[in-house]
Amino acid sequence: MTFAHPWMLLGALAALIPVLVHLFDRRRPRPHPFGPMAFVLRSQKRTASRLKLKRLLLYALRTLILLALPIALAMPEFRRDENAAAVVKGPAATAIVLDASLSMRWSDGKSLFERAREEARDALADLRPEEPATVLVCTDAPDAPVAPAFDRARLRQLIDEAAPTYAAADLSRCLDLAARALEDSPIAGKRLVVVSDLTAGSLRLESPAPTVKSPTGEPVRPEVVLRDAAEGLDALPNHALVDLKVEPALQAGPRAFQFTFTVKNFSETPLKDLEAAVRVGDTTLGKGFVDVPANGTAQKTLTVRFTQGGTIVGEGTLTPDGLAEDDRRAFVLAVPRPLKALVVNGSPNATRYRDEAFFVEAALSAPGSPVQAAVRDTSAAWREDLSQYDLVFLLNVSAPEETEAAALTSFVRNGGGLFISMGDHVDPDAYNARLGALLPRRMRLVRTSVERDDPAADDQAAKLAQVTTEHPLFAPFTGRAEEGLTGAHFYRYMLLEAEGGSDAQEGTNQVLAAYQDGAPSVAVARRGRGRVALFTSTVDRDWTDFPIRTSFLPLMQRFAAYLTGSLEEREEQRVRVGETLSLRPEGNQTISAVKSPEGQDVPVKPQPDGAVVVGPVHEPGTFSVLGADSKPVPSLAFASTLDPSESDLSRLPQDTLSAHFGEETVKASTSDAERPPVPLWTWLIAAAALAFFLEGTLLRK
Repeated sequence: MTFAHPWMLLGALAALIPVLVHLFDRRRPRPHPFGPMAFVLRSQKRTASRLKLKRLLLYALRTLILLALPIALAMPEFRRDENAAAVVKGPAATAIVLDASLSMRWSDGKSLFERAREEARDALADLRPEEPATVLVCTDAPDAPVAPAFDRARLRQLIDEAAPTYAAADLSRCLDLAARALEDSPIAGKRLVVVSDLTAGSLRLESPAPTVKSPTGEPVRPEVVLRDAAEGLDALPNHALVDLKVEPALQAGPRAFQFTFTVKNFSETPLKDLEAAVRVGDTTLGKGFVDVPANGTAQKTLTVRFTQGGTIVGEGTLTPDGLAEDDRRAFVLAVPRPLKALVVNGSPNATRYRDEAFFVEAALSAPGSPVQAAVRDTSAAWREDLSQYDLVFLLNVSAPEETEAAALTSFVRNGGGLFISMGDHVDPDAYNARLGALLPRRMRLVRTSVERDDPAADDQAAKLAQVTTEHPLFAPFTGRAEEGLTGAHFYRYMLLEAEGGSDAQEGTNQVLAAYQDGAPSVAVARRGRGRVALFTSTVDRDWTDFPIRTSFLPLMQRFAAYLTGSLEEREEQRVRVGETLSLRPEGNQTISAVKSPEGQDVPVKPQPDGAVVVGPVHEPGTFSVLGADSKPVPSLAFASTLDPSESDLSRLPQDTLSAHFGEETVKASTSDAERPPVPLWTWLIAAAALAFFLEGTLLRK
């Protein structure tokens, strides 16, 4: 035991006064025989024992009074073994850490965060006037708290204004930050009050418990008080939509998509007939039911057909539970709009497989393709109104006359797509003269790598050796799918000039694929608001066997999508809450602002390479991107999703917490928690007052 004021113990000597009085007050009477006294003596024997007990009680009470008062003024306290963690018994600088992670949104009528906020207010009210305090709201990116102070009103305001986030919070890091703040207080005692749901993902138990530096510079453990926002509940049942995968369902149509729900059950009870639905606004497009075993995972697939193309914003949802935020996931989906293509056949043939447009028409009209192709010969094609089409395919077509070339140029600059393939009817000089302003590169001459009928044709034919798979056009052709490109044989191909077209400064020119000798195979360019693609071989089997390769069909469909600006990769961008996302505008697009689902501005930072870094984002849902005219750019919209780890609400056992923080330091507390223990000297003063009262009572009797 130690004493704050040991010199006050000298007052305990006053306890000897009643004893001395008792000893010196004892008189020895001399006997005097007297007859009438016999009667009195017999009466005295009957009350002697009662009077003796009364005197002893008075001496004991007076001694207690005189002993308790000086000991109380000396302020005694019990001290643990020196090797035990330091436990606060006197005034302590206190840091209150309030968990504001996603899991604190769990509710059974009243959210865990509301309960935690009440616990934090109680913890602040429990402090003694001489104890400074600080508050840390623990989020995914917490700010270091200020040094402990005595401004209770400001601290209560911090607690009242705190709100739960949608991200995971590292409670271990928050405790370290709070411990550093406690070191700024000169008071020797240190205390951490943790208000949390104490779920499995809240603490990193593999990391050491927080420590603070003692006055001697040695690290010591502060007192840790755990206030359970879940009020001792053994389990917080929860299920979550941990993933939503959206893929084209080509077998069901060009605008059909397959939504695969991955559902995780984090409770001990199996789930039956859990509803999974695909919703756009208030409209339910598809719905099904799924059973999930206890602590297990299940998947449910729904197929949805969209009636119109364009950018679709919606969400996949589950039947909500206590944590409704993880029961839905937003998606931004680019549904292909119907594309009308004019296919100009420069070399028709009565035999279908020898026809110039046969393979292209088959690819564009395959199941799942959004393209509606109209095949015309050259004489009929130039009589068509090009404004009724989204793109034009020139397949081994002779250079158009000046009038047709001007109409084609106007069509592209106004947003149309143009695909040009080679053949015997293509005159390089005529194309350069009439369509040179559109071509990604001017044409030179035809190179023959080997005659098709040569027995060694397959060995000597040119092959693709350089394919830009980072570009959306060739993105799917990686891994085993790449063989469909690199395995094709090219017997002839058109050589291109090294420089771009005469109007190359108006747009971007790129070579996306090249042969083994470095000659371009696919060159693309932007011209005005439109795009042009130049394929330097044929799309029939005259100069190559590429049309019978597995990659030909998807590549032709992707050419159509790319030339019209509707490749589906644009909307597949997703970001987790708390992270950043890099957006790359196309062409002349400019990003002026990004809005959260609640309409708040999200930080944007332009990069030297033209990309824009957005975020970090702080809530799930769909984020809209505004262009230079402050109008939404649907193709750049993106979805934000939650971290699935926060959906696991399994609780940390008390013995695990005690083992982590130290048996001697941890104190558990709830909303009905005991107040800080009454000091020993308070009980001594109370005992002295009670003794004084009892002494007065005995004297009156």
